Amino acid sequence: MLLSSHDISEQLKTLNRWQVDEAQAMIFKEWRFDSFRTAMHFFTAVGELAERVDHHPALISDYTKMRLELRTHDAGGLTAKDFQLALQIDTLIDKAFTGLVLHSP
Repeated sequence: MLLSSHDISEQLKTLNRWQVDEAQAMIFKEWRFDSFRTAMHFFTAVGELAERVDHHPALISDYTKMRLELRTHDAGGLTAKDFQLALQIDTLIDKAFTGLVLHSP
């Protein structure tokens, strides 16, 4: 079920600096890691997490910079699944990549 604008605003408060792109009906976040190797470990870890929950983000890589975009394609916008995965990605960053993120807007 698609979330309302109010629900999206409330859900964003539970996340660590994710942003919403209303025109694209998605949430997104970018990170810059200390090395290409770390960025690829993050890419792989997010891929494994996404497979476990059967919800797949767009992953865009540019050397040490990673961008993730979440939307529920079959629903045509943002659902609770997007925010649940974003929260799990925030937890992954905190547990496995602390000190390896150089910049996160």
